[in-house]
Amino acid sequence: MGFKKVEEANTTSELEKVRLDYLGKKGEITQVMNMMRKLGKEEKKVLGASINEVKQKMEVVLTEKKDTVQEQELQAQMESERIDVTMPGIQNQGIGRRHPLSMIIERATDTFVKLGYDTVTELSDSPEIESDYYCFEALNCPPDHPARDMQDSFYLTDPDGPEETYMLRTHTSAVQIHQMEKRKPPFRIVAPGRVYRRDDIDATHSMIFHQIEILAIEEKGKLTLGDLKGTVEYFLQQMFGPTIEVQFRGSFFPFTEPSMEVDVKFNGKWLEVLGCGMVDPRVLEKAGIDPEKYGGFAAGFGAERFAMVIHGITDIREFYNGDARFLEQFPHFGDQGMTAFLEGRLAEKKEEKPIKEEAPKKQKNGAEPVAGGEIDISKLDIRVGTVVKAWKHEEAEKLYCEEIDIGEDEPRLICSGLVEHMSVEELRGRRVLVLANLKARKMVGVPSHGMVLCAFKDDDSQVKLVEPGEGAPNGARVTVEGYDGEPATENQILKKKMLDKIMPKLKVNGEGIVVWDGKPLATEEGGVVKSDMNGCSVG
Repeated sequence: MGFKKVEEANTTSELEKVRLDYLGKKGEITQVMNMMRKLGKEEKKVLGASINEVKQKMEVVLTEKKDTVQEQELQAQMESERIDVTMPGIQNQGIGRRHPLSMIIERATDTFVKLGYDTVTELSDSPEIESDYYCFEALNCPPDHPARDMQDSFYLTDPDGPEETYMLRTHTSAVQIHQMEKRKPPFRIVAPGRVYRRDDIDATHSMIFHQIEILAIEEKGKLTLGDLKGTVEYFLQQMFGPTIEVQFRGSFFPFTEPSMEVDVKFNGKWLEVLGCGMVDPRVLEKAGIDPEKYGGFAAGFGAERFAMVIHGITDIREFYNGDARFLEQFPHFGDQGMTAFLEGRLAEKKEEKPIKEEAPKKQKNGAEPVAGGEIDISKLDIRVGTVVKAWKHEEAEKLYCEEIDIGEDEPRLICSGLVEHMSVEELRGRRVLVLANLKARKMVGVPSHGMVLCAFKDDDSQVKLVEPGEGAPNGARVTVEGYDGEPATENQILKKKMLDKIMPKLKVNGEGIVVWDGKPLATEEGGVVKSDMNGCSVG
């Protein structure tokens, strides 16, 4: 019976079970051998010889079968893992992706630059190795402050000056002191940078992370707590969207008085995102600024915290492990990464809310209201333009930069991915259609304001510019009969749900005319918009 089971076994695990059933401590052969002690001497000899013969034969059969099965399993594994070395290698995936932390830092810094703040990033102004004085003492942190504990900071030894204490900076607040010593009020700065703390690494803590600090100093009385709150609220609206709810809570920081912590309501929960306050007079005095004449406010926050909230990232370690699969989730360009939140593309768990429809607008000549309410082609501000200049983007091989005259005081600077479809010479002087009410966004460092409309095949194998009607001047608006609503503002047009309702209906019909929902696009002066890519989409 046992030998038959060995023969029927097809895997090493099945063979091991047979071995234990017969040769294990509680196996059948072992149990028979244990019973021999109850037998007489002669009986033991006869039975012992028979049992040993069976045992040895079983061991031999098991070993031979095991070798055979292991060889079969190895062959099956090799076959399943076989690689065809004649297949082509991994294809070039094109340009890379921006890191989500880079996008957060860039957008936050740009927001404050637009408010008149100077960016401080030079090594001489923002060193990562700081003395105890700049990191703690000048910021009104007493000697017994918890952050001075050797277990909380990375301290360094200077062999040339052992009396001086140095460390990897624990916050970017030290930049404030350097700038207050260097500059004369009034001034405003924004300082992004890397900081270090001896934290245990887990899903929400890291020894290395990034902070962004702001500081504004004016004559005393010109900057109030109300100015600080207004600045913080504006900044958070730029990061999280115009409808974000914000609350301020009283708190304590050694370098500000009064101090506040700020929360935002995100996915139904209040989350702490930054700290801020009015600069403590003792900090001003330490930096050589007369607190009787000048005052101001400061704020600071972690870039990782913002990125985790906005992009729905649950583990901070993902930012630093260099996994390309993680980075591929994010767009090419900084502003795209941030507006993903505004467009409703945050995360799968974010609940989709229905689009609010306003009362239908009455159309011209007594026509019936357009089905679908306010969201229609009239929301797009499409203008006729001429490409004045065109050149290859210096840092993105698949992008052109174009200056396009659309009837404004200055030409629009727009980036487009037309490199694979036409030359610079073909692009210069071409008449084009521009979607003009898109927000300006940075495309690999170049601020692009608008989008050039093209007809394209679904696989992007062919892309061509659509052609405005002859005689249409630069700046002429393209319209569709029966849809005469006002175009959306730049903020509104970024809503993905709005674009998803409009763009799929924009196509080239069988007669080579660009239509929306079957009705031609046209200008009053130049007639209909055309393309020779019949049946293709436009976008």
